[in-house]
Formats: sequence, structure tokens, C-alpha cells
Amino acid sequence: MGGDEAVIGDRFRRYLLYRSWKAHKDPLVDYAYARLCNVDSQYLESDIDGECSPPNGTVVIPGCGDDEPVMPLWRRTRVAVGSPWSNWEMRIGWACPDDLLPAVTQEDFRQLKIDPTVVHRQPGESGTVLVNKGIIGWVEPDERTFRTSLFGFGIDVVTWPVEYTWDFGDGESLTTSSPGGPYPNRDVQHVYEQVGTFTVTLTTVWKGKYRVDEDEDHEWRSIDGTALTTTTSAPFEVTELRSRLVG
Repeated sequence: MGGDEAVIGDRFRRYLLYRSWKAHKDPLVDYAYARLCNVDSQYLESDIDGECSPPNGTVVIPGCGDDEPVMPLWRRTRVAVGSPWSNWEMRIGWACPDDLLPAVTQEDFRQLKIDPTVVHRQPGESGTVLVNKGIIGWVEPDERTFRTSLFGFGIDVVTWPVEYTWDFGDGESLTTSSPGGPYPNRDVQHVYEQVGTFTVTLTTVWKGKYRVDEDEDHEWRSIDGTALTTTTSAPFEVTELRSRLVG
């Protein structure tokens, strides 16, 4: 998704650097998970190189609901292979697992290529419409599913229509949460009061949810915001039925 270029928090950015290091293992960089020692000093310390000193400070561990918090992530570096390592530096403090997963934003959502809903109408697609008689419209409210990735995380997305705005081409429109249906359903109905050639344009609002592969809970999460699609019917004639005397 294009959201890879979006503004992200410093903690998540540091976690992405760690994931990149895991994939390539730069010999001049080292990472480790370890507890944050209970110290009140100028430098943050861990128990990587040994037990923590007797506590003289406070470390707040976050509550993560049913999830276990993730231990702090530490990094050290060196200028060349064989050179001494620097002191361990804490890159990420105690965190909840959800804090280390990407979030699908509205911008990401809107970059998915959602197939627009197809406009159906009665009278039939190729038939003419009588003035002052009206048409009935509907769509198939099917879900769409996607397989995508964000920041290197595999993601499933499901989206479904929640609102429809019908522009009937004569200056009139209708917004509804109903997909409508063929006769006798009349949730989407419009009467043309003048003859002419018209098209119906339908704008559909979509909501969505997503699931990240690396989420151990396999939890579906709501996407904040919506996506839009637009489709236009083929032109059709609205005519007037005239009677005439025949001999």
C-alpha cells in the first residue's frame, strides 16, 4: 500500500528498523530484548549483561489486556567487525503487542482497487423509460476481499458497502443505506418528469476491517474512515407514451 510513506510514530519506526536488521543481520549492529532495570540514574540499563542492581527507581509496565507486554528492545553498535561494542541503548520501552503492528489508515484503504457496484434498473437495461412512470434501481451488496501488505506485514482486508447515493441525471438524487432490489422492492425509486436521455450515477460508500498476519490473536480491526467508488449506467431514453386514433 502507498501508506508505507505515511507519517508513523517513532516507536513503530524503530521497530521497523529492528525487523530490517533481523532480515539482513548487519554485523555492526546488535539487538536484544531484555528487561529495563529498576534504576534511577542518568542512563537506562538492562539485565542483558547481568542481573539488575537493587531497585532505586520505578519502571511502569503497560497493561495490555489479555496480551503479555513486550520487553524493551535494546541496540548496540560498533565501528568495525572486531571493534568493541557500544553500551546497550534502549530503542523501545515496554510495549503492548498491538503497538508493534501497522494500522490500515483511510489513505491506505482508499488505495485499494475496489470494484464498483453495478447499477441495475427496471425497466430493463436496454428498455426505454416512460415519463411519470419511474424506475426502480438496485445493486448487489457483496463484500470485497483483498490480500495486501503494509510495511512488510501481510494483511487481509474485507470491505462492504454501507451507503449509496443515486444521481438520476435530472438534478434529483437519493441517499440510502438500502441496496434496493427488483420489483416489488421500492427502496430505490425515481420518477422522471421530463423526456430526454439520462444516465444514473451511483456513488457507494465502503467500510472495512483488516487483520495482520503477525497478530497472534488474529483480531479483525476496524478501519477508520471510508472508501468511495462511482459507477455510471449506460444512457437510456425517457419518452412519453402518446395514443393516436387509427382508422
